[in-house]
Amino acid sequence: MRLLFFASNGLGVGHLTRLLSVAHAVTRHSNGHEILFLTNSEASPFPEEFPFYAIRLPGRNRARSGGLTAKSYLQTVRPLVLQAISSFDPHILVTDTFPEGPERELLPVMEWPILKTFIFREQNAERSQDALFREALRPYHRILVPHDRGSIPLPERFLEDPRIRWTGPIVSPQPHFSRQEARERLGILPESPLFLLSFGGGGDPLSRQRALETASLMRHRKIPFFYASGPLTRNLPPGIHAREWLPVWPIKPFLPAFDGIVASGGYNTVHELLEVRIPALLLSFPRALDPQDKRVERFVAEGRGVSASSENAEAFKKTLETFLASCQNSPESKNQFFPFSGAACAAKEILDLEQRRSTTPS
Repeated sequence: MRLLFFASNGLGVGHLTRLLSVAHAVTRHSNGHEILFLTNSEASPFPEEFPFYAIRLPGRNRARSGGLTAKSYLQTVRPLVLQAISSFDPHILVTDTFPEGPERELLPVMEWPILKTFIFREQNAERSQDALFREALRPYHRILVPHDRGSIPLPERFLEDPRIRWTGPIVSPQPHFSRQEARERLGILPESPLFLLSFGGGGDPLSRQRALETASLMRHRKIPFFYASGPLTRNLPPGIHAREWLPVWPIKPFLPAFDGIVASGGYNTVHELLEVRIPALLLSFPRALDPQDKRVERFVAEGRGVSASSENAEAFKKTLETFLASCQNSPESKNQFFPFSGAACAAKEILDLEQRRSTTPS
């Protein structure tokens, strides 16, 4: 069976990571499938655990920086997307967040006789309740919600939709290193304090600014840290020293090495922290579609960490200093892991969809 995963570009790599994880789970579930990634995400190359063939069409930001007008970009990209899908001729199309693609480049494909699966990560209420968004989902045969059942609010219309399947969180499949192994790989002594700064995939100026402010304060306090910049950052970030930079994607296997983390409230980060349970200070950044503030509120309400304002620099600094002091006075983090299995559940739903169609009399 041929499966095409369409991964959109964004300020982070949540869309891409979820789709890579589901595709990986598909290959583990059964052999013999052909998988193609079609993406405008500028995060590359893929980690070695995801050896999928990929066609990359750089997104709008790269087109703009390269001097293309919006008109030239869209007139170039849309036919290339359609040609790639037509040539591969997939049995199943899987998308995330944007049912018609971020530039509506998938709109003609919605009428093609392809099984379609949409991964419906929590979105801002205005978007999920929008009539145009609901209409865009009409051609889809499955809608997979990568959250625990009932853990996020869905409009009543979706709760009654027979296409909805709750899969549980979908995160990178890589296993965690033990604390000892992670520290050995990072070259950190067992007893040394160590923090991680992680502010998404690297595509947001405000999150980069908060990361640099955090790095400056920790450097001044002589607190060791690594800055995980994400795969959208190509070069050593300004204001970060080379010995502080950790350009590793995904960062998940190394999390047990750290005594605490200061991070943004993106989907990947929050759910990876729920797996490993280390002290966390989270900031929510304003996003057009992603309700980071709601996600961070739930994280704090469950007693998993604390939060700070991303837009008030002075308030953030005070909360940061309190958080660092509390972590340094707390016991060493333990190797306790609570892995999610959402990707495996999503893969099963996708493959079952094709099997049911194959066994249904015409």
